[in-house]
Amino acid sequence: MPLRTVSCRVWTISSIAALALVAGCSTPRAPTPPPPVVPTIKPMPPMGAVEEMSIPDVDDGGKYLTPNRGVTANTALWHVRMALNVAALSCRGGNEPAKTQYNRMLHVHKDALREANAAVDRNYTAAYGRGGLQSRELLNTVVYNFFSLPPVQPTFCKAAIEVGAKVLATPSGQLLAYAPEALTALEQPFQEFYEAYADYLRRLAEWQSRFGGTVSVVVSPTPLPPPPLPPKEISAGFVPPANAPALPQLREESGQALLPGATSAPRVNVPTFPITPSAPR
Repeated sequence: MPLRTVSCRVWTISSIAALALVAGCSTPRAPTPPPPVVPTIKPMPPMGAVEEMSIPDVDDGGKYLTPNRGVTANTALWHVRMALNVAALSCRGGNEPAKTQYNRMLHVHKDALREANAAVDRNYTAAYGRGGLQSRELLNTVVYNFFSLPPVQPTFCKAAIEVGAKVLATPSGQLLAYAPEALTALEQPFQEFYEAYADYLRRLAEWQSRFGGTVSVVVSPTPLPPPPLPPKEISAGFVPPANAPALPQLREESGQALLPGATSAPRVNVPTFPITPSAPR
């Protein structure tokens, strides 16, 4: 075979191999998959609360304004009684002891509760005259509504049972001194709920700032107005003016103060959680 023919064949084989190699190197790779889609979850209210709920403002100390602020020792004891009344009505299942504790408290501390009730009546009569008792009933309604807030009931019931046990273990002569501490413990679940709801509003505002083009939500509901402040303590020697109405008597079977002429405890208007303050049976 001529030398030229051999050279051509070698060149042809080499070219084919090179082309095959180039073709192998230029094979397209599989496309890189896109990054996983991270779902954007809208923040939800804590503890099953409703959206667009109003919460109180905070005071200078960072505490939320509640109807329990600025109370005297006697008013604190009466608010404790009202809180435990709500617990007795609303705490069921594993929290059933709240009912038993409340009934025992009315019997064991009957005299201390009567004295506290008379002192609070005296304070309101001294501060408001003929309108004092109506002012007290207004605050009572606010207090009942406060402790009946539905989302907080599970944690409130636990606190109420703990406080109820301590109330029963406290001698009646020391109950008035313990009342402010007991009231703080009963209010703590609500303070924590308000803080959680405020945090939810902050996270909701941040979420809306990033994805606000697709949603329309209210992130700044009008704060609740400050509840009324109870009057200051008046000494036991205070004599009501002649034109002041007669003070209501404590109805022992219910532990509820009644207005003159009333035959039953007033109903408290709580649209989502109606209660009638009275002693459970």
